[in-house]
Amino acid sequence: MPQTTDLKLLETQPHVLSDLASFRLRLLTNMYTKASASVYERKFGLTLNKWRIISLLWAADSLSMSRLAHQAQFDRGLTSRVVSTLIDSGHVKRSPDPKDGRGLVLELTEAGRKLVEAVMPVAADRNRQLLSCLTKKEAELFEVILDKLTHQARIMLDIEWEKAALANQEDLS
Repeated sequence: MPQTTDLKLLETQPHVLSDLASFRLRLLTNMYTKASASVYERKFGLTLNKWRIISLLWAADSLSMSRLAHQAQFDRGLTSRVVSTLIDSGHVKRSPDPKDGRGLVLELTEAGRKLVEAVMPVAADRNRQLLSCLTKKEAELFEVILDKLTHQARIMLDIEWEKAALANQEDLS
């Protein structure tokens, strides 16, 4: 069940969309993402979707298409299209899955690894720039808050999926 708090701040009902934490987080994300997209496209010819895919492959060494889609928070169709362009550009390759001879895994090529090595310092610098307005203590607290909000959102999503599944079962009855 979602956690609750007794903070007076949270007892106030939002009156407009811009009062909602979810809207403010989305606004921050949109502004940061637009600037990042411009930088990555201008400097490296990379879309944010391509960057997400190659950075996830970098971190994992290899992933199945479905696992990559899940980690990227993309649907399988989008993941497949992005991966296809990255294969065509020589940044990603398909290989037999060593754990399952019938399956395939995706991994970076040498060119893909070099691209990540070039982009990662730029991404890290952008992250530092964003957080530079916070004190060290605020930045540490922000990490804790993000973890808590992410955990809470996951709980809320799981509950909603359960309710939707029950509603679908009732509709089928």
